[in-house]
Amino acid sequence: MPRQGVAALRVFLPLAVLGVLAGSGGAQAPKTIAQRDISFVPRTVSIKVGEQVVFRNDDPFGHNVYSPAQENIFDIGLQEPGTETPVTFSVPGEFTIQCRIHPKMRAKVTVTP
Repeated sequence: MPRQGVAALRVFLPLAVLGVLAGSGGAQAPKTIAQRDISFVPRTVSIKVGEQVVFRNDDPFGHNVYSPAQENIFDIGLQEPGTETPVTFSVPGEFTIQCRIHPKMRAKVTVTP
């Protein structure tokens, strides 16, 4: 290999390794459940304990997202159109998500250890 090629490898190889390491093992972006057309989209998500789900209202009117599960009760109140609300799930299980305003809206969050 010519000298220039060896010199280029000495410079770029460590940078490439750093790029790979920087992209691995980091926290994943939170999953999002949108409220769209009076439905939750997607209807199911899976996350790990301690991770968040972001609830985003894409409808032109308010929703009241909540979970009645005793292990992970939450109620984000009236969520205005165009807003996002993160919720952290701290225990494993399957949690039903509902809207107090639109009772037919349901989703499921599965939280694994």
